[in-house]
Amino acid sequence: MSEIPTIELKAKMGLDTVRFKTPYMQRAIVDRVRAKGESYQRICNETGERTWEITRTNLRGSFDSRIMVKPMYEDYVKAKGGKPELHQSPPYLIIECSIPKAFHGQNIYGVLEDMTASSERLKELLQRLLEVPLPPSDNWIVQRVDWAENFQLPYQAVQEFFEGIYHVAFPRRKVQKYSNESIFVPGTTTTIKLYHKGPEFQQNDRKRLYVVLRSQYQKDRPDDAPPGWAEKKASRRLTALQRLANNRLRAEVEIHAEKLENDFGHKPKVREITTEYLQTVFDREIHRLLREGSGAMQIVRTSLAVRDRLEAYYSQELAGRLHGFWHNLATHGEDDTKKRQTRPTFYRQRKQLVDIGVSWLSTDMQLIERQGQMLPADFSPVRANPRRCKCLVREITALKNERGSLQLAA
Repeated sequence: MSEIPTIELKAKMGLDTVRFKTPYMQRAIVDRVRAKGESYQRICNETGERTWEITRTNLRGSFDSRIMVKPMYEDYVKAKGGKPELHQSPPYLIIECSIPKAFHGQNIYGVLEDMTASSERLKELLQRLLEVPLPPSDNWIVQRVDWAENFQLPYQAVQEFFEGIYHVAFPRRKVQKYSNESIFVPGTTTTIKLYHKGPEFQQNDRKRLYVVLRSQYQKDRPDDAPPGWAEKKASRRLTALQRLANNRLRAEVEIHAEKLENDFGHKPKVREITTEYLQTVFDREIHRLLREGSGAMQIVRTSLAVRDRLEAYYSQELAGRLHGFWHNLATHGEDDTKKRQTRPTFYRQRKQLVDIGVSWLSTDMQLIERQGQMLPADFSPVRANPRRCKCLVREITALKNERGSLQLAA
């Protein structure tokens, strides 16, 4: 992008949306945060009793106004039966936002990786915007954290990827598929999302970013600038970001509070969440969905390549049976194939394919009628894939220090 000035900060891929619970805080501080927000409540007209009230502090002064800071005066306590119940407690805050969007305005590239450093930076940002002191970020409880990876592919190749995995399945979960743009797999412990970043950015972020960028350029507008200068600058910046997004396949694993508590044996704090842990969960969940691991073995998915791989590892008789099994998976999908043989046979044969790097997704059996296929035969959205994006973010100061030292992604 031609407008990019000198690099000031670099960051790697990884973190996206996070949700924190702060330690208990002084009531005066939480009340000040509450005063900056908006309250929604339900009152019984007959008795005047307030049945519930929700206060949210959306930071309009930030680069991404959707940073949510929720003052809380009640906390969950386990009752005798083990069911958690809300009871009055010392006040605290719930904080939720997309880490890269808070710092860079977008999550197309350059997402931060280190949980401790990112949380501390978020705390400093919130302290400036809220004008209140916050407790040390390494003691915040993590209730949700998303780990995301972007992969660079041509626009048509991303569409072909989603066409090719229409048979994908996940154990004991319903896979939700949306056209040739996304797959969503919700669960109680994790949620997996694969989607084309271009259409998602166009629909959800582009208009918001245009308003913010145009406003900032108008503030910095030179005296001799022609009419429409700020609008053109904002449009050029967004066009460049859209161009990047159009060639991005994004994979996200959202880790919920239940899994975090199960894995750590307690509600983990920021200082306990390591990059290695997040990457391990990401790899495992993507493998469970696609049955394509993060190892160094090259994935094969075309009929002849699968036959050669099978014959290299198994006897000729077993390789022939597995090749027929692979044809059924590639053509009809897991659910249909599972119905036509015993469960032990199905899972044994599927494991034999996975163990030697054979995939039945995005195969030539599914794409045989398409001319000019652009999806690389060895592509899989795993961290070991060479098309995984590793570019560093370039930032410029967007607002003055007294207004928050916020950054815009360049």
